[in-house]
Amino acid sequence: MNKLLKVKRDMNKEFVRNIAEKEIAMGVDVPYSREVDYITFSRVLKDDRVVASYKMYWLLAILDEVQEGNTEIEFRKLITRMIAYAWYPISKFRLYFGAWDNLGKVVNYISDTYNLKPNINKGELIKFIYNSDDKELNKMIRNLTYNVPHKFLSPFYDGIAKEPPLKTVMILSKEHKRWIYEIYRNSDEENCIRIREGWDDYLKYNYKMIQGWVYYKLVCFLQKRNPNVPGIAMKLEAPLNRKLTTQTKIWTNIIERKNINDLYTGLPFTKENYKENGNLSMDHFIPWSFVLHDQMWNLVPTFKNINSQKSDNLFNYEDYIEGLANLQYDAFCFVVDENKKDEIEEYRGILRVPDAVAFKAEGSYEEFFKRYKDGTCPIYNIAANQGFKVVNGIYIRS
Repeated sequence: MNKLLKVKRDMNKEFVRNIAEKEIAMGVDVPYSREVDYITFSRVLKDDRVVASYKMYWLLAILDEVQEGNTEIEFRKLITRMIAYAWYPISKFRLYFGAWDNLGKVVNYISDTYNLKPNINKGELIKFIYNSDDKELNKMIRNLTYNVPHKFLSPFYDGIAKEPPLKTVMILSKEHKRWIYEIYRNSDEENCIRIREGWDDYLKYNYKMIQGWVYYKLVCFLQKRNPNVPGIAMKLEAPLNRKLTTQTKIWTNIIERKNINDLYTGLPFTKENYKENGNLSMDHFIPWSFVLHDQMWNLVPTFKNINSQKSDNLFNYEDYIEGLANLQYDAFCFVVDENKKDEIEEYRGILRVPDAVAFKAEGSYEEFFKRYKDGTCPIYNIAANQGFKVVNGIYIRS
């Protein structure tokens, strides 16, 4: 019985390893799944398929709706969310979206006609647009529905049909059950999408990772069209007070249990050092302005003053990866043992394993280190290539 169990475990490890190698070879940037066709899904935002911002904002809108528990969604509701997402970068910073993109026209029309502020609450803006009876605005919304919903599915119908019209895609989407959604008309004769079974869970559980992927693609898209505008990532949404309360509590517990030292200075977290270097602070090893999320695998507990010194710089990866991985292994074990579901899911994504809890039970630190490095190194390198400054470390005054 034990031999059979060992064989099954070895087979599962080999399966996961083969999947990871296949993903790397194919440039797959989205979370792994056994339930859905995530490899085809990863191609929806390929550079050669994106000439406007529509697909990125369409996907962000779908993510938000699914997160709210909706799987049958009107085109109008999704287009409304797209406009709301594009509102701040266009109305506040006048970012250029390109010659093929009409979201700017819609945003400017609403702004000029109704004199709404750039930092209007997103929920209020969505409600205003969705319920509007403005004929010109509604015409613009209809125009945006003519291509986006079915062209988003193009990677799924590659090889089946070449640039088919909406009606053809509606038929195909009913027949092909592995597509992310079906397009249909509801009882009110409104065009809608229905998220397929399995895809709803995939999008919901991987919300933060997929959202981060979309934001990265969006930043790259806008940077090309606004080459002289700095800090594109900081201009996508109105600033919010980001609270890291949950993550700080987790790291505080780990510090108390493990007596770990600060990764950047080697100093222990004592009252004297807090007084000298500032309170406990959460640093993003790969800068937040690049990853645009607060997931545990990228957070490093440090002192407030040290965090300020590091700023948006990258520390030399090879100098810090061993210490970082050790620190993260402690955090990974803690969130699994304490059943912190959101954080477990974040680690599952970066480690690319089907089941993070099983991985902890059956794996080793060496396997964790390999997978953590395989997951983080490509992201770090992209950030460096995008222009984030790489520095050697922190200078501590004696």
